[in-house]
Amino acid sequence: MSIPDIVRHPPFNITRASHVRYFVRDLDESLRFYTEVLGFVLSDLEDGIAYLRGIEESCHHSVVLMQDPARAGTAECIGMRVASEDDIAVAQAHVRGAGGTAEIVERPHQGLSLMTTFGKGTPPVELCASMPVLPRMLNNFVAQKGGRVLRLDHYQCAVPDVPSTVAKFMALGFRPSKYTLDEETRQVLSIFLSRKNNPHDLVLAGAMGPRLHHVAFVVSDLQAMLRAADIAANLGYGREVEHGPGRHGPPNGMFLYFRDPDGHRIEFILPPMQYIDPEDKPNVWESTDGVSLVPWGGGPPQRWREEMTRFDGHEAAGGPLARWTSLTDPRQDRTP
Repeated sequence: MSIPDIVRHPPFNITRASHVRYFVRDLDESLRFYTEVLGFVLSDLEDGIAYLRGIEESCHHSVVLMQDPARAGTAECIGMRVASEDDIAVAQAHVRGAGGTAEIVERPHQGLSLMTTFGKGTPPVELCASMPVLPRMLNNFVAQKGGRVLRLDHYQCAVPDVPSTVAKFMALGFRPSKYTLDEETRQVLSIFLSRKNNPHDLVLAGAMGPRLHHVAFVVSDLQAMLRAADIAANLGYGREVEHGPGRHGPPNGMFLYFRDPDGHRIEFILPPMQYIDPEDKPNVWESTDGVSLVPWGGGPPQRWREEMTRFDGHEAAGGPLARWTSLTDPRQDRTP
């Protein structure tokens, strides 16, 4: 597969990864985990929905937790910000013209918002033009808890058809910072796509999908990761510190993965490297180059490779992990 050309003047202006909407079983337990362990700030709590943000974030929310036992363990969508309300109207026409769906949705604490799907097998994306602004908590040291999460950085999604999904997002102005090639077929196995000034807003990997592998948030330092892990252990979530600490080769960043009470996977990362200038070329890794992908330490546990969050109302199919079974535990799907 050849990577599509970068579209320098996309039809509308997506600026960054913005927010994720999760369904949870017990909102009180989820809030305990997100505030006490991870260190999120509660912006609002109303009608069984919690809105959270990192201590560096001024916009109202980057995580939405919706109590719904019937759908617990699934996600409604991932979110992207656009530059203005004008972009919403253009996006609606563009997505529909490309064969997708695009419907205006009413969201508390958000400006004009558009729910989109780009076709079967692609993740649902909510575009948002604005949010209310709240005080940053970065210098309010007394109020900071847990891992002192700073801000949302990116999503990683599994999709059954990487080439077609990459083409859809690159047509919207996303550009690749790095990708992994199958050594034999030369097909793209995974790709890092960016709209802001670092390597990733959206990572796509070939597997049964659409599914949400993780949402990544930036923390200040390694000590913040370790503090969150220690507090998780104190509060009974020690076995949900899933993978790490370790280092990712491609973005050269430290990581630590957690699972929340509903099985949603959260990644903590250190501030990523900058990726700004148009002459920057994407890095390419071979599928067998394990040293570059994970420079040191052991690989991830099997559940990290196979368990992911489903998108509510979207059937996951296709891809190399096509056989799967929902177990009695509603928190997650497991692929045998």
